Amino acid sequence: MRSLKCRTAILGLVLFLGIVGLGRGALAQAPKPNVFDDGNRWLITYYNDCDKVHSEWATQGICFLPYQACGACGITGAWYSDTFPDWNGRYMQEGDRILMHGDYANNVGHDGMVIELFAGTSPRDEGAGQWTEWREAPGFYGTTIGFGNTRLRRVGKCHLGAPGADISRMRPEEIDKLAQEFSSKVAPRLRKDGKPAEFPADPEQVPLKEMKGYERQ
Repeated sequence: MRSLKCRTAILGLVLFLGIVGLGRGALAQAPKPNVFDDGNRWLITYYNDCDKVHSEWATQGICFLPYQACGACGITGAWYSDTFPDWNGRYMQEGDRILMHGDYANNVGHDGMVIELFAGTSPRDEGAGQWTEWREAPGFYGTTIGFGNTRLRRVGKCHLGAPGADISRMRPEEIDKLAQEFSSKVAPRLRKDGKPAEFPADPEQVPLKEMKGYERQ
């Protein structure tokens, strides 16, 4: 895996720097591919782990915003959903591993994902892993909505603000705020009964129209 190669490269780099006596380290290298550079819009799909057939629950759009260096070959930044309102958070990628966490419903609903990128059968980059969703209450540990498998597929580019705006020059806290602003403008995602969906993995949501092009991939 690229994450293992990255760690091996880091070890070699540390040994090299020790030999030549350079204590200041080296510039970070962004992983290739990464979630932003070749198209920052992805579709993420939830499959219920507690179902024998791992039934598909829901798919959402994810927009990754410009990143900062994190370690020798990692990146970190903010993300938001352009299909589910008030759902946003942070991500970190090292090698081919992506870690994500986020909140929705005024920060009382939470999500965590661990995803590995791979070549797959799609002409676009994709990955797979785990997606956990829960709420803070009720219950001793809050309420677990579900543990699921997940699939991530790159599908294009997201809108990044006013024409000419260069958010890559913003400070991390400014980009976090921008992710919140973008997600606050997303229209409610509707269920098949016409009511707004209460959580991103809600299996009763009306499917995204763009999913028809990916069902057979």
